[in-house]
Amino acid sequence: MSFKLLVSAVIAVVVGYYWLNYVKRGPIYESDKKLNGRTVLITGGNSGIGKATAMDLAKRGARVVIASRNLKKSNKVKDEIIKESGNHEVRAMQVDLEDFDSVRKFAKEFDESEKHLDYLVNNAGVLLRGMAQNGLNRIFVTNYFGRFLLTNLLLGKMKKQSAERPVRIINLTSDLYKYVEVKESDMTRDAEGYFDSCFMFGQSDLANIQFIHNLSRKLKDYDVTVYIFNPGFVYTEGYDDNHDLQELIFDAPMFLFGQDVYYGYQPLLKLVLDDSVVKHNGGLFTGFRHDELLPHATNESSWEPLMRKSLEVTGLSSP
Repeated sequence: MSFKLLVSAVIAVVVGYYWLNYVKRGPIYESDKKLNGRTVLITGGNSGIGKATAMDLAKRGARVVIASRNLKKSNKVKDEIIKESGNHEVRAMQVDLEDFDSVRKFAKEFDESEKHLDYLVNNAGVLLRGMAQNGLNRIFVTNYFGRFLLTNLLLGKMKKQSAERPVRIINLTSDLYKYVEVKESDMTRDAEGYFDSCFMFGQSDLANIQFIHNLSRKLKDYDVTVYIFNPGFVYTEGYDDNHDLQELIFDAPMFLFGQDVYYGYQPLLKLVLDDSVVKHNGGLFTGFRHDELLPHATNESSWEPLMRKSLEVTGLSSP
């Protein structure tokens, strides 16, 4: 073997080792905590981080409710979780966050049929182009307004329960919030391609962050804590059904540098299981790390008009 070939082989091994262990993999959260008697609701729990979290928490004895648009797929995942975990306390329910009637129906059924709600994980999100039936951008409606409505409809149950047992609400987000501001004018138009969809995705993330940050103050008299979780760059099932050139260009680095789902959901376990996170109520976690929110995400003056718009769009009378 020539010297150049040997050097190339060594470099390839080193790069491969680094890629596998520091890019595709990550830290693992270790805890033997059980969740018997606790109920977890995970939106988008039939794929990606949501599915991995549902599986893990079911193995810990939790009652897990998977909520998604595709009930057939959710039932298949439910059966898979029951088989692997041995826990039969797994339920699949249908909810379409883009359809507020569906959200209201789901919330009513959940409230009436489930005794407790200990953990609400707002995980479902889309990167779909197009407009919802109410004339607003689908990304805004599903990723923010749907979550806002669902959380508020279940808030009474969680507040009442918190007198006897604590509750946690976790909203997933991304780094895209850092580069945008929420604009009402963008809510009423379709995205002009993949990158513009990402821009709107970032706005929906920022709206969620502002909502959760302010919700923590609203709930200060209750044993209900709220968190914002950014899993980082995780390679999971695609959000976008519009496979244009821009998306294909993005998919390559996503595959190369996106963390595997198994490692991507590990920090979410900490937010569910670890009592040390309570001191960061209303805060942002990027992976395992607690991060300070950027000033524009905690600006009260920008939240007020967004709150009014949220109440108007969802038909709620109060936040």
